[in-house]
Amino acid sequence: MPQSTTTDLIVQSLHVSRFGTYARAAGGDMKLALRLYLWNLDLAAAFHSCLSVTEVLLRNAMDAQLRTWNAAQARADGGTFPAEWLDDAAKPLHSLTSGARSTARVNAGKARAARPTEHPRKHEPITHDDVLAQLTFGVFVRLLPTTDVDDKTHRGRQVLWDEALAQAFPGAKDDPEGKIIASRVGRIHALRNRVAHMEPLLEVNVKARHRDMIQIVGAIDPRLQGWFASVSQLHEVVRRRPTT
Repeated sequence: MPQSTTTDLIVQSLHVSRFGTYARAAGGDMKLALRLYLWNLDLAAAFHSCLSVTEVLLRNAMDAQLRTWNAAQARADGGTFPAEWLDDAAKPLHSLTSGARSTARVNAGKARAARPTEHPRKHEPITHDDVLAQLTFGVFVRLLPTTDVDDKTHRGRQVLWDEALAQAFPGAKDDPEGKIIASRVGRIHALRNRVAHMEPLLEVNVKARHRDMIQIVGAIDPRLQGWFASVSQLHEVVRRRPTT
């Protein structure tokens, strides 16, 4: 089959509506458009690796501080809340996460039921970490401070930052109110959604988003920043972007 015919067949199979962005970027050159499409897959894979590490580090750092904070909150009866905030959260964490916590517990139960027979934890009960793993990235984004003073969660999010979450980012000395961290996390959350939905990334500012992730990792633990930057494949993938 001639190469041009093969290209046409692939484009038709991928559907013109999905391929339009690449065709426009290639000035109508469908062979270049196909190369851009395949390059976009490589870029998405490189982003996914960086995003996955960033998300896990962020989730664990925030969870550690929320556990400490929750266990220090007093109940009306004189007792205290448990460290396991996903089971029983104090205000304002309770209202900020109530729906998400319920959904995560249901999903953790489904994941437990789906464990294969040979799974080492086949009959083990659901743990805090099991539920934590089911929380979406967006949950943690919405726990960080917001600059929107009209947002009904504004006050609660700032309280959590001041009393707990600022300590999850000891490397962010220049960000006492958490606004810079929140902006960076918000941007990579938006990027994560684009990557997850296999959307075109041709117009993404790769260097800026990579810098966001490096800065977030450094804010969590400065000792990990250099390692994170060194294992990223983003710069190499960007260098390979097809132009002809």
